[in-house]
Amino acid sequence: MVKFRNFLLFLGLALCAARLWAAPVVVPDGHQSQVAVAKSMDVLVDPEGRWDLPQVREDFSSRFTVNTAEEPNFGFTSSVIWLRFTLDTSKVMNQSWYLVERYPILDHITLYAPRPDGGYDEVAMGDTLPFHMRMMNHRAFIFPLDTDRPGPRTFYVKVSGKGAINLSPVLYNSTGLVEYTYRDTLLYGVFYGCLLIMVIYNALLALSLREPVYLYFVAFLVGMVIFILNINGFGLQFVWPLWPKLNEYYWLGIYISCPALAMYSRSFLELRVRFPRYDRVLRHYLIGAFVLLAVQLMIVPPWSYYLSTALVGVTVVLFSWLGWMVLSQGYRAARLYVLAWWVFMLLVFIFILGIVGWLPYTSFITILPHLATLWVVVMLSLALGDRIRFLERERNSLFEESRRNLERHVAEMERVNRDKSTFLQYVSHELNTPINWLGAADTLSDDDDRRDTWNLVRKGQQRLMGMVSTSLRYFDLSDRESPTLITVCDPYWLVEALTTSRCECLEQSGLKVQNRVSERLRVRANESELQEVLAMALDNAIRFSPAGEIIDVSSQRLDGVGEIRMRDNGRGVGTDQLESLFEPFFIMGSRHHEDGFGLSLAMARVMIEQSGGRIWAESAGEGQGFTLVIRLPLAE
Repeated sequence: MVKFRNFLLFLGLALCAARLWAAPVVVPDGHQSQVAVAKSMDVLVDPEGRWDLPQVREDFSSRFTVNTAEEPNFGFTSSVIWLRFTLDTSKVMNQSWYLVERYPILDHITLYAPRPDGGYDEVAMGDTLPFHMRMMNHRAFIFPLDTDRPGPRTFYVKVSGKGAINLSPVLYNSTGLVEYTYRDTLLYGVFYGCLLIMVIYNALLALSLREPVYLYFVAFLVGMVIFILNINGFGLQFVWPLWPKLNEYYWLGIYISCPALAMYSRSFLELRVRFPRYDRVLRHYLIGAFVLLAVQLMIVPPWSYYLSTALVGVTVVLFSWLGWMVLSQGYRAARLYVLAWWVFMLLVFIFILGIVGWLPYTSFITILPHLATLWVVVMLSLALGDRIRFLERERNSLFEESRRNLERHVAEMERVNRDKSTFLQYVSHELNTPINWLGAADTLSDDDDRRDTWNLVRKGQQRLMGMVSTSLRYFDLSDRESPTLITVCDPYWLVEALTTSRCECLEQSGLKVQNRVSERLRVRANESELQEVLAMALDNAIRFSPAGEIIDVSSQRLDGVGEIRMRDNGRGVGTDQLESLFEPFFIMGSRHHEDGFGLSLAMARVMIEQSGGRIWAESAGEGQGFTLVIRLPLAE
């Protein structure tokens, strides 16, 4: 007897402890329009899904645990979830109250409501059943409750599904249910209204502008609408109420949006032209997406759900990375594209973590795809406008550059035409003398006349050959397309070599060259052409300098350039003719000069400028000397 009394005492204590740790009784009153019921529920997990209500009430009653979450989240699970809560409607008798499960994509949800005779009424709903089987025309699962009897009563809820199981149960009275429905309809009405406006707007742009990027964007929006219609329950309510099986294929919207987004990105970012390497990445992505679609059509939930979730994750990361790489390489039209996808990636990432149960689940989690979609739709639409402005600026820039190039080419052609005209005038003038010399052959008489005439013929031949070769050299230099060979040059030693080679000529003319070029000066130029220019300058100085004068060659360092100055005390030139000296076929004084062709300074300017330097002449006037100035980039 003592042992039996001890057992009864232990059993009583256990029952008291169970009552102490059991969920509290839900007692709504007349001042409330809604009551959060999740924390007043006990939870029991049936791993194999074989238990029925009598077993749960009697055999496994002690296995229930108190729920502590505002909105329970069980993630992707094949288990059956049982919920138990006790409701006392004594304060709201004869009022209309409802148990509302706000998460709309549960495959099966069944309420077991107690009857006065001790039995239970079973009310089954779920998005695998035709919509007309619901007790109220609403996307959420609404169960009317019997409030005619006073006292506590225990209700049971059974939930199962192939997808993620997230619960958001709330008790509403009639007023609360109307307010909830109103807010819900207003919120989603604005959302779908925005999407509809964007679809129509971009479709019209596609028709008017005939740019495929807008069609890709419309396809992306359509895929997102299909996906979101499914996950928020409006698809079953309004679009396919008699075909609940379509809810299992919500991922078809993903397989419309993702390829459309890839094509949109290829066109928007101009990957084929600007970034072919990234274009190849997207082509491989498209091939992979179509392979996954074929695989997904052959597998059953929940594996198909896992695969589509993985595709979304890969897509968001890929396009966020792609936009950042393109932007970092200078394509400024990708600014809003990057901003759109980074925020979208963050929101979708939080949504996925919440759905699979890795983050605390709240009803706000279900809104994140809608917010992310609205954000990316608005930002990508703005990005299209920004891209148009960017391309407009780029086009204007190219147009302006083309205009400048055209003007430069026209000016160059005009210069060439002037040179040709000058050349023809010069040639016609220069040919007169050699022709006259050749014509002297008709007057040959004695041997002395014949000898003088042949000397004139040879002289004319040599001048004609020199004129032709010099003219061809000048035009070859002017029309040279490939860059000249640039090396490090020592002007001091070039001047020394030229002075040594002309030593005899200098002695005959009574001239002296003073080389004051710094031995440490190094410039960047074509060495052979620089030597040719210096030789031409020295020869001119020797030719026009009076006997006994000094030809001074000096240098100095300036900001990034080395300057070489060759000065003589010869006849000089008028200041109004300094620039004309560098024009082709310009000769001081008479248009005819037996010792030159008027091309030496013109060729010198071409050679120095093609080496990245400058050349000009200075003179105080006729009879006051002449200075040739050369500037070239420093090599140090």
